[in-house]
Amino acid sequence: MDKLLLVVDQGINAGNVLDQAFALAKKNDAVLTGVFVQDLTLVDYYTVLGGEPVYYEHTFQIIKDSLSESEKKTVELINYFVEECKKANVRFKVHFDKGDPVEEVVKETLFADLLLMGYRSYNTFASDSDQQVVKQLLSRSRCPILLLPENARLFESVALCYDGSDSSMRAIDEYFHTFKPACADWDHYLIRVFDQAETITAAEEGLVEILQLRFPNLNWVDLVGKPKEEIPYFASQKGDPLVVMGAYGKSGIARFFSGSTADHLLKSGTLQAFITH
Repeated sequence: MDKLLLVVDQGINAGNVLDQAFALAKKNDAVLTGVFVQDLTLVDYYTVLGGEPVYYEHTFQIIKDSLSESEKKTVELINYFVEECKKANVRFKVHFDKGDPVEEVVKETLFADLLLMGYRSYNTFASDSDQQVVKQLLSRSRCPILLLPENARLFESVALCYDGSDSSMRAIDEYFHTFKPACADWDHYLIRVFDQAETITAAEEGLVEILQLRFPNLNWVDLVGKPKEEIPYFASQKGDPLVVMGAYGKSGIARFFSGSTADHLLKSGTLQAFITH
């Protein structure tokens, strides 16, 4: 892993998100790239509105004042990020983009190994009621996304969530290739969740074979209940491991990530979640 992206916004100094990013960058000898986006969607909003000349003059003043204030805050964030990176002795770069935040972040993911995001930033993207914005981010990101709780410590164990779908298997594959060879030292749990004990089935032979080759410290865990309840509870009992899941893909939403399950797991803001599609 060579390049980590970190979405930097006003919540960057909340909890220890920045410390977690530093730890990951050092552990993987990677460059930490801070992504700063000045939101210009306000300009688009105001320019499509009609009105009299006096109205336009008032509107443009609002835009000018808003852009000036947001640029000032962005510069302050960049300075803060740079100083903290220097203190932590981390290799870093700064990317300052202007435009739609989701579009700009998606563009950045084309040229990175992993996108790091604190839950406060994530919930900002997910603020609209129909969740279309966050679905775009999850489905269009060209690299995996790692969501970081504000007060979590660097994980030393990993829960690989498998529901039989292509999406969940691709997530496990991408996790392995992203963190190889560091993941060889971590404890891993292959998590399957069944509705009833009677529905528990034997794991596919191919799955067993590939996972045993990749993860020497692998534990098989079959749970009974609802994923949105069983996965967080299991994680809380195991010291908050990294939870690996598939998300939105071309064929729809994976079973572990369907409807309220996704909302519950991610909106809680407590899981360290590795998400891909």
